Amino acid sequence: MSDWRIKQTGLFILLVFLQVVLLNKIHLFGCAVPLLYIYFILRFPVNVNRNIVLLLSAAMGLTLDLFGYTLGLNLLACTVVGFMRYYLLKLFAPKDLFASDEPSVRSFGKNLYFRYLSSMVLLHQIVLFSAESVSLLDPYRLFSRIIGSSILTIAILYAYENINFEGHRK
Repeated sequence: MSDWRIKQTGLFILLVFLQVVLLNKIHLFGCAVPLLYIYFILRFPVNVNRNIVLLLSAAMGLTLDLFGYTLGLNLLACTVVGFMRYYLLKLFAPKDLFASDEPSVRSFGKNLYFRYLSSMVLLHQIVLFSAESVSLLDPYRLFSRIIGSSILTIAILYAYENINFEGHRK
């Protein structure tokens, strides 16, 4: 098994465990929930086959749906993000990025990685919370959940990436 597959398997297990046991119980201000499992989809190496990304993204969503009893909402959101990942990489990845690199602050630079991360997280939150609300009867609550969860998730993931980047530079 190649190195990235071992890392992705460990990351999958860790993120599912953290999300189910700890993070799903956090509701800041009644609307912001950290949804860190999207990091699994963000970290696939650039050269991974798009079908593999879609399959593993769907597996992440399905696993979270099984543990969270959410009836396919995570499956939908993760699959959409897995599909759009290729296009967002084309938009934000540096042109000289090596095919084996994982998207990170180190390989993208802080500005481009922040844009990539923000786009992926915001897309995920829009799909997830829009599908969950099914109607627009309370657009303020929907908007506050999307923005609150996006800001919280982006802040945590970006902070982690920067700490990881600074730790490797020394």
